[in-house]
Amino acid sequence: MISEERIDQIRKDILESSGFAFENRSTAFELLAYKILSDRQRAIKPVDENESKDKIGYYIEPNYSFEKVAQRDRTNPESWYEAFQKFAVTNPLLLDMFTSEYPHLDEIKDKSLEDYLTTCDFTGFSVNESSFLFDELLENCYSDRRKMYSGDAPKQMRELIAEILNSGVKKEKVSIFDPVAMSGSLLLTLKEKFPSEVELYGEEFSPDLLRLLKMNMLIHGIDTQTIHDNFVRGDFLKDEELDANSKFDIIPMTPPFSSWDADPELLNDPCFSEVGVLPPKSKADYAYVLRGLQHLSEDGTMAVMLPTGALFRSATEGEIRKYLLEKKNIHAVISLPQGARNYMAIYTVLLIFKKKKSDKILFIDASRDGVKNATRLKQNFLTEAGFNKILHTYRNREEVDRYSRLVSLDEIRENDYNLNIPRYIDTFSEKKIDVEATMSSLSAKQRVIEKSKKEMIELLNKFDTPEARQAIKAVSISE
Repeated sequence: MISEERIDQIRKDILESSGFAFENRSTAFELLAYKILSDRQRAIKPVDENESKDKIGYYIEPNYSFEKVAQRDRTNPESWYEAFQKFAVTNPLLLDMFTSEYPHLDEIKDKSLEDYLTTCDFTGFSVNESSFLFDELLENCYSDRRKMYSGDAPKQMRELIAEILNSGVKKEKVSIFDPVAMSGSLLLTLKEKFPSEVELYGEEFSPDLLRLLKMNMLIHGIDTQTIHDNFVRGDFLKDEELDANSKFDIIPMTPPFSSWDADPELLNDPCFSEVGVLPPKSKADYAYVLRGLQHLSEDGTMAVMLPTGALFRSATEGEIRKYLLEKKNIHAVISLPQGARNYMAIYTVLLIFKKKKSDKILFIDASRDGVKNATRLKQNFLTEAGFNKILHTYRNREEVDRYSRLVSLDEIRENDYNLNIPRYIDTFSEKKIDVEATMSSLSAKQRVIEKSKKEMIELLNKFDTPEARQAIKAVSISE
């Protein structure tokens, strides 16, 4: 077993390699993934391609192992491109997993990453251990605005979403679909947390992120046929890939805070036609919500992380909110600490949706339960107590003074369908004043002031100048 300390040291060494750049279109993760997969195959010592695919799901020809390519000419991007091409031919189910154009490989100008990886030996790593290393490196990327993949939710938020979504699930087999899958880390977190057998599905618009997602799945031991069949590239808002009738039990979503193409023709789409309006072009939040509900099973649950503004913005978003509330699809509203979603110093909320009608909405205000990240000042974490309090309150649908409330639709109607949490939870705490202690403190301060004035007048009296006499007069008047 490889210790977490050893894995953490490898992570630090990789990050210190100046070639490990995370900017968009970087192939650093591809080189790392290829090394891990190459060593995993070397560890099982397959006699042929069939045995390798039976045991680990893929096959790398010995002449194109990471070591062989590195020995030939690791500084030449064409050498890696040739290896990746060969991988695609040998593993047609993973055809587009590695980069398809070798110029991208030349983006890593400093070859220190390749140099470092040649010194690593991952043959002793289990699937869990290599997955942990890959996850830790991805987590580093999530937290920096300048780096790729920062749209993904950080580890703590993924775990919170997973714990909320597995609450009350009694089915033996559960389908989980992430419409904005990014690196696939949220899906993998749910797989780890769910007690049921799970089927994972994901859609991602970015080809770079889709490749990363497939690498992540393969490193985590997901079956290659599943990777090929269940993870697709497409624009979820246009429903390019999914059958309109496809339904899923669980839908987790951390959509980008972005604009979208609000084409009026979409009003003919069943997803939007019943609502009668489209979300504004500048904010796609409710477009993701409505499309997600379209694919949620009748007894399913969806969790969507959105900016707090989605609770109270007016115009068409207000109309959509009214529609969702009258349909009784909103189950809970959970406010999070500022900066809970990576680098962004904004407040976010988790909206929990169900197809089954919710007569009352549970409001939870956890916005004050954050602690500052010492190294990334714009990011806050939930305290352990705050994390557990959310889960306990949500699962039991409890009302806690100044923290949570079950609110009726009638009360929300009275507030014009505004879901801003301060309207429903009074978080104001009146500070008690100890009058006696305050008066005593003021008296002590007054005595200090009087003493200082006397000392100042005595000092000024030593100077027989107009300025000194004027200053003495000013001090005396202030008394």
